Amino acid sequence: MELHHVALRALFAYVVLLVLLRASGKRMVAESTPFAFVLALVIGDMVDDVLWAEVDLARFTVAVSTLAAAQMAVAWAASRSEWLDRIVSGAASTVLADGAPVRAEMRAERMNEKTLAFELRHHGIDRGRWSDVKAAQVEPSGAVSLVETPDARPAQRCDVTG
Repeated sequence: MELHHVALRALFAYVVLLVLLRASGKRMVAESTPFAFVLALVIGDMVDDVLWAEVDLARFTVAVSTLAAAQMAVAWAASRSEWLDRIVSGAASTVLADGAPVRAEMRAERMNEKTLAFELRHHGIDRGRWSDVKAAQVEPSGAVSLVETPDARPAQRCDVTG
């Protein structure tokens, strides 16, 4: 295949994907659910197929559009159903509760105490301050979020009496 044909096919794929991503909304791009990951892998393979002319442009457009529409439909349905959202996105896992590691949840997340300590240090919580954490959760995205005890929050102007 001529180089300019490869360039034109690559440009075509880029435009189609850009239009679909813009149409699907910011959350689809920002989501990091297993479904979104699989969709990215499949679409990436489809780009390869269209680039080397293994698939014609119309079939590529239909296939990618169908997958994007399916992803948008699942995201729409999940936004209206907590049950479906839990299946699609997963649920948060509490790996630290009231300053103590929750071993069963840590095992489910394949996390050891060293990894938990690393994640908490990213939030400015060293091992000696774990009791200041009411809960540490691994969110469906994989990020660790904290809920600190009320006494652990930084002092504020309203706390000063005088």
